[in-house]
Amino acid sequence: MLVLFQRETCPDCKPVRELLTKLQVSYININVPKPREERHELIRTTGSKFIPALVDGATVIPGKLRENADIIAYLKERFGDPEAVTPAAGTTVDTRPEPVA
Repeated sequence: MLVLFQRETCPDCKPVRELLTKLQVSYININVPKPREERHELIRTTGSKFIPALVDGATVIPGKLRENADIIAYLKERFGDPEAVTPAAGTTVDTRPEPVA
């Protein structure tokens, strides 16, 4: 089970929560205190006091100040990009522009 360390008011955490929702991935949400020095479980688990931070079994992606790109990239690689459209096997996608009438 994934574990997300975050705060509801954190602007870098919101895109991670939204992506997890789009991917329909279950996760445990741990809201951490605002004062960084009080984030004991986060620091013990990830070695960092910054959020968002993600734990997926043995994979730990520690938080970075004002950054969530590593977590977003990991989730898209692990579960797929919900924005990517992949045609079904054996189908052809017509990428030509539509004719103008």
